Amino acid sequence: MNDIELKRRQQKQDRKSMKNKFVYLNRIALAIIAATTTLTLIPTLRAAPTDRGCATPVIEQYGVGHNISGDTPLKWRAFIPNDGQTHPAIIVIHGGNFDAGDFTNTQTDQDLVCAGFCVFDIEYRLSPPGKVQGQGSDLGRYPEQTDDVATAIRAARNPAPGSVAFGRVNGKVGAVGGSAGASHAAYCAAAPSLGGDQLDAAVLLSVASDLHDPASLIDKRCAEFGADVRNYVGCSPGPACDSNGGLLDLASPYRRFTRSSSPVFIVASNLDPMPPNQFTILVNTVAAVGVPGCEQLLITERPRPNGCTGHSFELWPDVKDQAIAFLNTSLQVASPTVRDAD
Repeated sequence: MNDIELKRRQQKQDRKSMKNKFVYLNRIALAIIAATTTLTLIPTLRAAPTDRGCATPVIEQYGVGHNISGDTPLKWRAFIPNDGQTHPAIIVIHGGNFDAGDFTNTQTDQDLVCAGFCVFDIEYRLSPPGKVQGQGSDLGRYPEQTDDVATAIRAARNPAPGSVAFGRVNGKVGAVGGSAGASHAAYCAAAPSLGGDQLDAAVLLSVASDLHDPASLIDKRCAEFGADVRNYVGCSPGPACDSNGGLLDLASPYRRFTRSSSPVFIVASNLDPMPPNQFTILVNTVAAVGVPGCEQLLITERPRPNGCTGHSFELWPDVKDQAIAFLNTSLQVASPTVRDAD
């Protein structure tokens, strides 16, 4: 073997050695990347929002929605302070045009439990095409949704043995509702419907108070109020549905208010997608019949690109301090030191 051939073989071995080193280093690099990815993901997977709040939610069944087509199990997410004391209960009632939404208003829930309330964020049956789990062929129209809220009020006032809230509620029950949920809260603050279920106070964010108001039925700026409320009640345009004493009127919270109604805090924004008459009608109604302890707030915001301003639980950050103070006063609770849920 001459010197030239030996040199070629040596170069070939060197190239092979370099290739093996490259593969080895590449595998090390991939292992480092994989390890780094795993270490990055672990905190992300652990970082649930409730970990930073004042209570961890527990999902429970609070009742059953009855219908000839079958029963619907109804659940809530319960947030209970960790101090072992008794507190007023707050029902949180989501919006969603009466046919959508879920019990996930987490920031509102945490703000309220941090303020010293037992909080129950509830689901309720939905009108078509919405459904909660187990609703089946039940259409979820009026009065089933308000019946579900009434059931939740009774369950929160006296939680069942086995509930995380058993023995922790002092008998007082308020509510915070948004949009359709505010409508249900107003309905149940105005008067009892199933017995023992009148709210003691309610914060109403963008409330639908008069479902048959003519100006509201044709308001289509940022939402289809007329279509939503007719679907909720289950009627079509016409006198039987829209007139005074018609189906929409009979399902409206405003007509239930009397001097015996519970105090409400009525909140909206200046160009709220909820038609403006809904705010004005309820403010005037509670003043006219003399409901004690009511408050109102119209929040002024800059219009968004669609021409409207904040709606429903979007308004909560701006009003939460006043809302909590209102609930403390209305539920006759000494104001606690409020901890920040963030």
